[in-house]
Amino acid sequence: MSSLSIRFIMSLAMLLTLAFPVFADNLEDAKTAVKQRDYNTAFNLYLPLAEQGDQEAQYALGQMYSKGLGTEQDVTTAASWYEKAADQGHLLSQVQVGRIYFLITNELVKAHKWLNVITLRKIEGAKKLQLFAKQMRNDIAKEMTPEEITQAEKEAQDWIAKNESQAGSQ
Repeated sequence: MSSLSIRFIMSLAMLLTLAFPVFADNLEDAKTAVKQRDYNTAFNLYLPLAEQGDQEAQYALGQMYSKGLGTEQDVTTAASWYEKAADQGHLLSQVQVGRIYFLITNELVKAHKWLNVITLRKIEGAKKLQLFAKQMRNDIAKEMTPEEITQAEKEAQDWIAKNESQAGSQ
């Protein structure tokens, strides 16, 4: 490896090391802003973190869009942010996106999928939340065709298999 490549890699590693504390500080600053009800500041701090893939920030933006805090209320955008965090395994986002798809947008397959993901995952300390998700999933199933239920169950199993294999390879 050339000395230029080594210097580049070392520079990149140092840059990343310096960047992570900034993300943590911004996340804490955003949480503090929410506690102080300074939603515009919180929104502006969460947005770049969420865009960079931080699941806590994505969940927070879902909450802010859902409630119209620091931004216009927009359930579709809220669902989008929740789903990004849910896809990374964020449990509360999985509940929220399932709830929105069921109660607001009436996308039953998506709702069933996310609530089934929660129900089927092995999660320490989440028994009550899983029971809630299971009940909501069962209520949704009453409004679905057998084909839709099969599709939702397959999507949930696929998500779990994909995410378990990723966790196992890290």
